[in-house]
Amino acid sequence: MREVTGITPTLATDGGTSDARFIKDHCPVVEFGLLTTTIHKTDEHVSIADLEQLTAIYRRFIEIYFKTFGGADAG
Repeated sequence: MREVTGITPTLATDGGTSDARFIKDHCPVVEFGLLTTTIHKTDEHVSIADLEQLTAIYRRFIEIYFKTFGGADAG
């Protein structure tokens, strides 16, 4: 999300390893995660900073979702 990263995300499922590419023509999909040159390799790893940023993005997404659609803690 731009407010966390400063980067505007693109809407695409053509990343090559995205399972969403198989269902995107049949239903809406949201797929988001880490980028790493070691993805799907034996010693796959990510930086702690990237993991913390992804956590902040997911947290913000959930906050917006519950604020928009309601929930126990919606305010």
